[in-house]
This record gives sequence, structure tokens and C-alpha cells, in this order.
Amino acid sequence: AILIGMASSFANHLLFVYPIALNEYEADLIHPIVAIIGFDVIFLVINLIILDLIKFKNLKLKNIFIKQFSNLPLLALILGLTIIFLDIEIPISIDRALDFIANSAAPCALFAAGIILSQKLEKTEIKISNLIILFKIILHPILLILIIWNLDNIDFSLAETTIMVASAPVGLMALIFSTQYGVNPNAITRALMITTIFSIVTVPLASMFG
Repeated sequence: AILIGMASSFANHLLFVYPIALNEYEADLIHPIVAIIGFDVIFLVINLIILDLIKFKNLKLKNIFIKQFSNLPLLALILGLTIIFLDIEIPISIDRALDFIANSAAPCALFAAGIILSQKLEKTEIKISNLIILFKIILHPILLILIIWNLDNIDFSLAETTIMVASAPVGLMALIFSTQYGVNPNAITRALMITTIFSIVTVPLASMFG
């Protein structure tokens, strides 16, 4: 249930929306995406602590917190903030290597998802997948638009990128951690693939609200 909730709420903002926004918007409108990514890492850590408490019932809470320092997204966030605040200059060779790794992340994930989708899905998995798709592609954008609509001090033109994140496909974290925690990833993988296809339409539509 926790992993289904992660799939229904976490968007593929880093590999899908963020690159689009970099080419289409000024820095001020990209900041909300960066903030959402940061908060998502924090919520991810909370979810992983809950998952560890459920799976490893004999594991002490102190050890679970220490275990989070092997959480790569959390380490990446800490390292990135350290580089920014200390104004550390990264050597161009390392910078190019990181860019190459980052650009290959999405294709590798979709390739892995394709392998998982080659397996036969049960009816229950299809129903769960459809529920995730409903939340991620339809309910979240509508709910966000209604909230912004009722906030007089926020203009839709300032919330374009935020609406794009709400319209983005299922994030990869739920798929990655489903295999790590021994949960069948079929439903999440199907939702990831279908929402990625739908997002080719929903994300551009979301950007039109400005």
C-alpha cells in the first residue's frame, strides 16, 4: 500500500519535467520544480523508514535512521546542497561524466520497465495500475488547478511548472524500491509506462494554463 501511494504521488519530475522546463522557462519558474524535488526526497526518506519498520520488525529505529545515509537520493541532495552553498567548482571531466549518467537514467529505467512488462499481469494488478493512473494523471492536476483557482494571490502563469509536475508520469522510485522490498512491481511498472505515454499530452496541456 505504501509503494502504491508512492507511485500515485511521486512524479517523474527530475527526468521528465525538469529537462522540458529548462528549455522553455526562465529560472524563476524552474525554482518550484527544484523545491518539489527536494521535498520529495524528504518524503521518500520518511516512506523508506516506514517500509523498514514494516519489513524489519526487529530492527531498531536508530539503525533505520542510520540506514538512510545509504539512501542515494538523500546523499545526492546533501551533496548537491553542499556544492551549491560552498560554491565548489566541479572539474569538467566529472561534470561531463555526471551529465552522461543523468541522461542515461531514463532510457535504462524504461528498458527495465519493458522487461518487467513482458510478464503476464493478473486482473488485480491491472486494477491497481488503473487506480495509480487515475490519481497521477487525472486527479492530481485537477486538484492542484482547483486549489490555485481558489488562491487569489497566485497567478496561473506563476504556477505553470507546478501544474506540469502534477501532470507528470509516475516516478521511478516506487518501481526501484518495490524490487528492493520484495513487492511485485508489475502494477507500478504498467502505470509508469502508461502515464509516461499520457504525459506527452498532459504536460504540454498543463503548460497552457499560463
